[in-house]
Amino acid sequence: MRFETPTELLARLKLGREEYCQRLLTTLLLHAPYPRWNTRSVLAPEGAAFLRDLHELSFGTGWPGGAPAFVDEFELPPRDDAEKGGAPDYTVVWSDRLWLIELKTEKGSHRATQVPGYFELAHHHYPEARIDLTYLTPPMQAPYQPDGDGARYAHVTWETLPDLLRSHWPAPATPGQQEVLDGLLAAIDSLHLTPMEWRPALGAVAEVATQVEIVTADAAGVPGAPSIDDVMELAAATAEDRRPRAVDFLPADLEDLLALRAAARERLASSPPGSPLRRVMPWIWQAASMGGPMTGAGREVGMELRLSRYGRPLYG
Repeated sequence: MRFETPTELLARLKLGREEYCQRLLTTLLLHAPYPRWNTRSVLAPEGAAFLRDLHELSFGTGWPGGAPAFVDEFELPPRDDAEKGGAPDYTVVWSDRLWLIELKTEKGSHRATQVPGYFELAHHHYPEARIDLTYLTPPMQAPYQPDGDGARYAHVTWETLPDLLRSHWPAPATPGQQEVLDGLLAAIDSLHLTPMEWRPALGAVAEVATQVEIVTADAAGVPGAPSIDDVMELAAATAEDRRPRAVDFLPADLEDLLALRAAARERLASSPPGSPLRRVMPWIWQAASMGGPMTGAGREVGMELRLSRYGRPLYG
């Protein structure tokens, strides 16, 4: 295993601080390359020990033990077609419980509905499971009290993690692993900087960072995403020639992709009666689906937004 170093990562992808920290921590936890989203992975021994300590920091005793699966960008599907759905950054999965972990490095990305929404969706899809959630953020106020006895919530700040990280990875020997650890620790230490200040503080790394080729607009409410008009152009082409298409969009996380799907569906559903656009469905292709990716974004994270035409109208 050769780790992708922070310098290499930022030279390949233009990431915000939140995604940057998530990718670095994930590769440490797995001692493996960054995985495809919403797929189960095996934790490395050091990663499992780190998460056990984070669980204790969050909830005290009660680590369930065993060998849980780990999922980066865990999809909680919508309960109906009009809902967006959700995707906690991490989920640790046992047979009878889920531990959701949501990472925030920017106070401005906090949404009051996000944590309650995760609990609602998790209880809906896993009604027999215990649901725990750790909210990992910069210093801020984020109180929440989940309903019922089968759920727990903990708010933990990043400043509590450096000692844990150093204790579980005291002397990395694998090529690149020390750089990954140092990059993550430096990012945690930089949380007092604004996102605009953080990247220039990286020096030469920031100058070689590149951006995935997408049409940048935020009309869909997703920063950096193709606009809804861009997506609708693809949908119109699919409605006319019946050929499926994919949107080459590398989002910050799965929630951004789900938001774009929901926005596209809303626009398609509002098309005039009789419009061929009412036969086009936006959906999320995953690596577990049949066939392979159609875009570079799909190859990178194993998920992409696709548009397919059906033989009948899809919206009431």
